[in-house]
Amino acid sequence: MALVACGSATNDTNNGTPPGGGNAPGTTAGSGNTPGAGGSGAGVGTGTGGGSIDNPPPPGECVPGIPVTTQIPMLLNRQYASVVRDLLGVTTVDGTQPVADALIGDADQMTAAAWKVYQDVGAKIAAQVMAGANKSKFISCEPTAADCLKTTVQNFGRKAFRRALTDEEVASFMTLNSATPAGTPAQVAEAILNAFLVSPSFLLIPELNTETEGSAIKLSQQEVATRLSFLLWGSVPDDALNAAADAKQLGTKEQILAQATRMIQVREKTGPFVSTFHDDWAQMNNSSAHWFKGKHDTKVYPDYTDASLAANRKELDAFFEEVAYTNGSFKDLLLSNVAFVNKDNAVAYGLDPSKYTDALTKVTLDSATNPRPGFMTRAGFLSSYANFGATSPILRGSYMAIWLLSVNVPAPDPAFAMQTVSGTFTTTRSYVEALTMVNQPCKGCHEVFNGLGFVMENYDGIGKWQTKDPMGGDINSTATVNFGNGLASKEISKPVDLMTAIAAAPKAQELYAQAWVSFSTGRQPNGNDQCTVNALTKKLAGDGYTILGLLGDLTQADSFRLRVRGSL
Repeated sequence: MALVACGSATNDTNNGTPPGGGNAPGTTAGSGNTPGAGGSGAGVGTGTGGGSIDNPPPPGECVPGIPVTTQIPMLLNRQYASVVRDLLGVTTVDGTQPVADALIGDADQMTAAAWKVYQDVGAKIAAQVMAGANKSKFISCEPTAADCLKTTVQNFGRKAFRRALTDEEVASFMTLNSATPAGTPAQVAEAILNAFLVSPSFLLIPELNTETEGSAIKLSQQEVATRLSFLLWGSVPDDALNAAADAKQLGTKEQILAQATRMIQVREKTGPFVSTFHDDWAQMNNSSAHWFKGKHDTKVYPDYTDASLAANRKELDAFFEEVAYTNGSFKDLLLSNVAFVNKDNAVAYGLDPSKYTDALTKVTLDSATNPRPGFMTRAGFLSSYANFGATSPILRGSYMAIWLLSVNVPAPDPAFAMQTVSGTFTTTRSYVEALTMVNQPCKGCHEVFNGLGFVMENYDGIGKWQTKDPMGGDINSTATVNFGNGLASKEISKPVDLMTAIAAAPKAQELYAQAWVSFSTGRQPNGNDQCTVNALTKKLAGDGYTILGLLGDLTQADSFRLRVRGSL
């Protein structure tokens, strides 16, 4: 007899043995998923938000207007790392530690501890640049030459501050040339670079223009360029974007879209941002989610290795980027059979590991013999949303219900917190059905969760295709699936049919659009942004609307070039 928490959000990891033998396929009759805020936005705040069993996202209502946005957001760690890479060619600190890892955690205000870290990292980067091959990225003349330091301050400052420096700012930097005790010209140059790296105009992304348009404040051309570059690249504008801003060629939506279209095609810079967003949308950055946390019983899954965890995560990043850059749509995220395979994860797809190396190789899986529609049939999701020695229809189903469909299921009744189940079971499914569907308080939630998860039972606990359960019985993947939100339930037996239905669900499309808007702006869902969400959702419902097209459309909202004052 196994004890379980009916309807709880606890971890589904009990390793007891259910009657009938084998490892417990699931000891939580609840979601196993505690929703939380998503990752950081494009430099103006944090979080994509989300729904939960107790608190689903509110129905969208468009409220025309410009939402309030912080005027002085701090650089996120990933943005700081991208900026020093693009400006100075620096990717590591002390030669080994990635720049982002050397910083303190993302915060919305400067603390004494954070300030000390920025000072230490800035000093190390300045010394590293001046002593290395990337020195010319900061200073391209001899520090002893006349006006060299002043020219360097002006030229580098235009890039680092994302605007031209004032005469007062230039003079302030030049005071380092007359400090006591006097330093050598090279030492002064290093001190100037260090001063740039700890300047508030570098560490923050201020929007200070005061020109109005109607009741809103119009961003300057340079501020628009900065929003555009941090949205698409997570970094500073390039020379072409700076030139467009200085020539006042970013004043209209059409001009902004032209630059956005150019920038999106720079895959090496926008591609990682696309992957970062999808990691956030898929809840990989949610510390309460199950992604990549659990290991598996090698007695049940002899092909499992710890090395597969890293491969599975890298595969998903490559998958998301590839879908976007092959003109893929939201639906393709759920239906594409492209995979990225190396020697560590090949076995999950029924492929020979000996034919692959450490590098990920793009493959197109045979949909007839190895059905793999979309990211939730990749080994990363399937092995994360499974138990130590068995699959977990509950975890897989609740993930889809909560995060992709926002199905409003009833809250668990505390009076039924612990339930028992006994009997002989030959499949994980039969065990879960006995565990969750007998007691009415559990049944209310699990009529939603279980059906979604049962359709995925042909994928075992590490993601391999299976027709027999490790407990001995035949896999039955046919289930009545409840999609919520007024949609009719359907009997589904194939993963591709399930993913097709989710991709077509209006709520799934709306949540995807909402996640993009929140991630790109850093704002929690609100009535003003809902107008943009609604417009994007309408496009997502049609055929041929690409992810990259959506990314360009994010720059076309009035709120992209305007801001308003108010309390956050």
